[in-house]
Formats: sequence, structure tokens, C-alpha cells
Amino acid sequence: MSATCKLTAIWNKVKENKTPERFYIGNEFNTFFDSNINVIYDTVSDTMPEKYKRKLFPRGVTSKVEFIAAEDTPYTGCFKGWEYGALRIAEFVQTTPENPKTAPGLEVKCLRDGMSSGNILAAFAFDGQPSFNYFKNRLTTLLDEPRNECNRATIARKIAEATDYIGVNSVMEMSLYDESGKEEEYPNWPLFIDFEPYDVYGWTDAYQNDFTAQLALIPERTVLFKVWGYDSTDYEHEVFMGWLVTDSELTTSLWADQKLFFQHHRFEEDIYARPEWAEAVPVWYEGKFSE
Repeated sequence: MSATCKLTAIWNKVKENKTPERFYIGNEFNTFFDSNINVIYDTVSDTMPEKYKRKLFPRGVTSKVEFIAAEDTPYTGCFKGWEYGALRIAEFVQTTPENPKTAPGLEVKCLRDGMSSGNILAAFAFDGQPSFNYFKNRLTTLLDEPRNECNRATIARKIAEATDYIGVNSVMEMSLYDESGKEEEYPNWPLFIDFEPYDVYGWTDAYQNDFTAQLALIPERTVLFKVWGYDSTDYEHEVFMGWLVTDSELTTSLWADQKLFFQHHRFEEDIYARPEWAEAVPVWYEGKFSE
């Protein structure tokens, strides 16, 4: 199926029901910790794996998205730009107006002709930020380990059941094929990516409204993020990759919250291709949740 037909099918599902998913609390997270987290790395699909339920980042907004690549980008595949994609901005867990803390996450999908999509996942930090402003900080595919002891003992150890590099989402797969499905002879991708907010769009540190309602005010054809690539963790050399631009309204969607799937990728894949990156990212040594 072509990328444009895939996006049409996805968007028709997105628009069916604008009711957002609820947040989960307390013991409702038990099924997440009992689940096989490897399925979100090993399932190649645009729809959620069967029997897996999204408990983290359960509520968000979804948009069609275009990536306009910088003319001189050194990166390949989807990083050369795409027209047909989907974006989801979501909140990690439920927030309250009385507590100025949020943990925004970003999921991006490049749809490709006749083959699987490319996917990127990014966030600010495992422990969130002391602000209600979703555009206050850059989002990144390379997160520091959580500092919160509860997060270290639970979520970090759960992710470790799938990868030893718990804070990294590999972006290598995005570079292997372009939006037409053409395989790259010499793929090139960054170690990690930062998404820099293009503007704050009226957001402040203070609570103004539910984040989904605020995001819904952003009009179509808005540049949401400037995209930067890095080949090392010292930040000495950054590559401007392009702009992430909405191609529709940002809307709540029960189907997107429950069923739209963005495949995760292990950093071990990068190390296999580029062994010199093995020292760039810390390995998690504090065990697995199942142990």
C-alpha cells in the first residue's frame, strides 16, 4: 500500500472518536509490569500489538505531519524528508493543576510506500519537568537514566527486560529506506536526535488548560519542532536536519491513544552497525524488573 493510502486509512480511524483515553493509576499499572515489553520493540506494525495495552503516555493528541529536510542533510532514508506521516504528543501520567510537573513525549511516524513505517520516540526526561509548558524544553531520543528511585526500581528495570540501553531509542531504521520504500545503499543516521520547539505557542509554566485542549489550538501547517542530529554525546557538533510541520489539526482520538503504534528500536542495533558507539551511551546495570 502506498504511503498516502496508509495515511488516509490511519486518519479515518483517528477521526472516528475524539474521546481521549483515560489515565491509569495505582494497581492498574500491574498489567504493564506483567507484560512482555519486548513486543513493542519486535512488532512491525502501525497498530498496537495484540494483548498489549498502552499504560504509559496513554492520552495524547495526533496530527498528520510532514518532515521538511534541510537541503544539505547528510542523513538518509526518511531523514531526506517525507510528506506522509503521523505525530502523537502525549503525557506520561496524569497531572493536576496544583502540581506543576509534566512529562511530555513525542512519537513520530514516516509512512513509506509498500513497506513498514519508520518511527521515532522522544521525551524530555524520565522524571519529567517542573512546568506545564510542553514547549519549554527540547525532546530527545537519548534520555538520562531516571533519578527518581521509584522510577529506577520500576520503569527503568522494566525497560531493561528488552534492552541494556534504557534511555535510548535507536533512529537507525529511519535511515535505511526513504518514503518511496527505496533502500539506501549507504545509510547514515545520527547517534541521537533532539526536537527543539520552534515556538512556545502561548504556553507558560503555569497551568492554563488541559494539555490536549491547548495543543488543539495549534493550527494546521505549523512548524512544531526544529530537528537536530548528533553523532556524539559531547554536543560539540550538531547537524540541522529540518523542520517537523503539522499537516492537519492536532486532535484527541480514542483510536490513536489505544491503537496507533510506534515501534521502538534497541540501541544494540546501532552498536552492531557502529561498534565505536558502544562507549557513547551508559549501560544499565541495576537489573530487570522480572528478576
